[in-house]
Amino acid sequence: MKNSFKPSALLNEYALSGIYFVFLLLVLLIFGYTPANDTEGYIEYARICIEEGQPYPCLGTIEGQPFIWNIGIINLIAASLAAFGSVYPLLPLFCLMNALIALFVGKIGGLLFNRKVGLTAMLVYMCYPNNWGQCTLLLSETPMILLMLAALYLLLKYDKTSMLVIAGALLFFANWFRSIALIFILAICAYYVVFERKQLLRKVAPFLSGYLLCILVVGGECYLRTGYFVYQSDTLWFNICDDAYDGAFVGPHYGQETYEKGKPRYIENMESLTCFECSEIWKSRCLPWILDHKTEWLKKIPYRIFYMYKNDIDNISFSLPDKSNPENNFVVVPYRNILSEFGSLNRSQYLAIVASLAYFFIMCCAVASTIKLLRRKQFKSLSLPLFIIVGGTLMLTAVIHGETRFKAPFMPFVFILAAISVYDIYAYVRNRRPRQRLK
Repeated sequence: MKNSFKPSALLNEYALSGIYFVFLLLVLLIFGYTPANDTEGYIEYARICIEEGQPYPCLGTIEGQPFIWNIGIINLIAASLAAFGSVYPLLPLFCLMNALIALFVGKIGGLLFNRKVGLTAMLVYMCYPNNWGQCTLLLSETPMILLMLAALYLLLKYDKTSMLVIAGALLFFANWFRSIALIFILAICAYYVVFERKQLLRKVAPFLSGYLLCILVVGGECYLRTGYFVYQSDTLWFNICDDAYDGAFVGPHYGQETYEKGKPRYIENMESLTCFECSEIWKSRCLPWILDHKTEWLKKIPYRIFYMYKNDIDNISFSLPDKSNPENNFVVVPYRNILSEFGSLNRSQYLAIVASLAYFFIMCCAVASTIKLLRRKQFKSLSLPLFIIVGGTLMLTAVIHGETRFKAPFMPFVFILAAISVYDIYAYVRNRRPRQRLK
């Protein structure tokens, strides 16, 4: 049977995105809001900004505070608190954001490969259990990923200068929510240098101009208010302190005291310092240690990559029956004793197992697709997803520990690569199905 792929009027990216939006609203209605430790911190900072009548960062969040956090999400939460007295109105917006992420996964997959791959990537994204919980969490990843994908779509789709400038502005605001711009700028530049050198200046120059213009506007506005030129989060040395000392555990330090006395992060008079002064102290402590232990630092990278990619169930906490305490909103699965304890697991643990199987399947499909594209020498189509996934992973793990949710910006490109193999499986099964005989 000849294979064909003819999307109907109902099976298109916009219809699927609308269906997914309704589905996410139902998830939100059934399971409700999921508090998280980071969100509680965002709300605390947002309330300080409301009291001072200024956007974040304001002096009250610079003086006596350890770092500049994710600016966009704190300002979004502050706006909701100021307008409605609650963060709950943001939750339907996050449902919409996640539906639009699915849309851009499909659109970018179509631009990099073809429409059948794009639609398959979109369906895989929608069916992936860990993505369902994002709409119940108010974290920086969702708006960051949406804006980043929107920027990349405009860059790949259009040649018009104004659209490229807008793409650069969108990447800036993605970075404003969570600092990831450098990874994507380097990946994009590498892509154009290798495969589209003639387009490099014509496309990348307006793109970077839009990005840099937003830095000047947003950073300048902050400077006029506070005396500090701030346009993105600054948690680098705070995070590096977790690993830059003798005997540091290579994985995430869950349950460890944040400012433990005797560790590099502890500063006795922190409340009297600005976040920038704290950063300089941490840098002065950690950088010499790293320079003196280069081999030991580099040896941490493989372990960090393992911790980052070992599972993907962070958002399954949306299904927990009791979510009143943010510190307890995580799911633990007893993988080592799974057979003996399988009958006593709760619904969240069962869903986490399903999500883990789906994650393993998708990662295998992404690897198989990569091998297939390499064998067929389709380097150009493959390069941008690989530059982002591999380059981004190495850049992150070269400087900080590898929490599982840190790979969130790379997962859309994993779905796009996986879609190639998923569609091959679908086509194989479809072609093997016997035709029904006409009576």
